[in-house]
Amino acid sequence: MTKFLSTVLLGTMLFSACSNSKKESQATEVTTPSATLISLNPEEFSQKSGNGIILDVRTPEEIAQGKIPGSQGLDFYQSNFLEKASEFPKDSEIFIYCAVGARSQEAANLMISQGYTKVYHLQGGIQAWQRSGYPIE
Repeated sequence: MTKFLSTVLLGTMLFSACSNSKKESQATEVTTPSATLISLNPEEFSQKSGNGIILDVRTPEEIAQGKIPGSQGLDFYQSNFLEKASEFPKDSEIFIYCAVGARSQEAANLMISQGYTKVYHLQGGIQAWQRSGYPIE
């Protein structure tokens, strides 16, 4: 009986592990006929973002701890995120970042799904930015 239960438990654990891997491997980036989310490392983000709109999608409390110079705060967790984001022209270059990159990727995908065509997100977020020696204000 113990051997049977051990086998069932092991099988359940393996099934769960496979299920989690499958969820994690599903594409999280959105591609539309006119746009693809482009992930940039801190150096690329620094070089390319100067001519675009830089959005910090963290909370106001997080932004108060420091932000990338020239960025505008637009809290992704607020219910009016898309309404506020719609104030930007859909063909503008939009550079998005958060703390570590997950939230900005989600925000960028959402904006692409709404018709934005030039959307970039900072891999690793502001933490990667700081580790790379770039300034915050």
